Amino acid sequence: MAEPGPVTPASTRTPPARAGKSGIQPKRLARMAGLLLVAAAPPMIAITWLFGVTAAETAVFGVLIALMNMIMGGLRIALAAAFALILATPISLVCGLSPLAGAAFMAVACIVVGASAGWGLQRGLTMVPLAIAYLLISPPAINGQAADPTSTSYVLTLTAIMALAGLFPLIVLPRLMKKLPPPRLKRNSRADSVEYAIIISTLTAVATGVVLAIHPGRDAFWLILTLLVVVQVGPQATIRKTMSRSGGTVLGAVISIIIVILIPNSTVLFCLGIVAMLLTVNFAGGSRYWLYMTCLTPTIVLTSSASNPSTAELTAESRVLYTLIGAALALMAFAIAVALQRIFNQPSEHAALSDRP
Repeated sequence: MAEPGPVTPASTRTPPARAGKSGIQPKRLARMAGLLLVAAAPPMIAITWLFGVTAAETAVFGVLIALMNMIMGGLRIALAAAFALILATPISLVCGLSPLAGAAFMAVACIVVGASAGWGLQRGLTMVPLAIAYLLISPPAINGQAADPTSTSYVLTLTAIMALAGLFPLIVLPRLMKKLPPPRLKRNSRADSVEYAIIISTLTAVATGVVLAIHPGRDAFWLILTLLVVVQVGPQATIRKTMSRSGGTVLGAVISIIIVILIPNSTVLFCLGIVAMLLTVNFAGGSRYWLYMTCLTPTIVLTSSASNPSTAELTAESRVLYTLIGAALALMAFAIAVALQRIFNQPSEHAALSDRP
């Protein structure tokens, strides 16, 4: 990949092309449904049958990494992200035993994502540290057996599960997506990329260490998720995403609670979570970020609560709380960064800002 080049000043920059329709597009939705059916259904069914529902809940992250990076970065980036997930799985399980090690590993992962912002690849690659955070904080049970990161067989089994979930879609997707236009990457200036890498790695490392030391568990994972999604390149993008993501998260949480109350069935909840994933992919390239988050919330809340529907209401409520905390931390960090820039008279070049995830 070429080194990220200079960013054109805002006054002379050519206006970006308008985003496509951000609502539900029947043709796009049907195409994505077909891709999801062919690429995601076989590994998810196999993992559920062989290793149980809780293992399949975690495998959803592998599928999301493959799909989102294929759509946003292309096949090579998707393959790199999938192999990064495979290599990171055993390391995450071991590092999760120590708050300091977990925080350090999360920092390294986020520094890599921050560096990728120079080429505009950070949106899809953010899914990798998101999966790492889940494995650090809440490793899944397999076949009803409690998680045991000290067991070699457990670590190898979960690594194989993530490999199946992350690589299978990339075997079938290239041929099915040949007619789709290639992704258009928006590069960012080196100054903004460095600033982004410092902020995202520091915030997530501190949050991961605190969570592992004080309150490890599935609910606390949403704090890390919020930081990874809210913190973007440039403070204006972060403010917009904070507002959109908070509103979408609350709406998605309410929808999730209603669904769980009306349909307390594990199988149905997991299937509805997959439907929400389809809608998430549909809105991934749109300009209405709140719609994307409204669908992403039920995707993870419903799939992660399928094995125990009684906790879904608590999961949704906790996610709203951690979302607000994470948004406040992200805004505080960027406010400090902007203040320091003014003090040292080194304004950063905020470029390539977008409301798309």
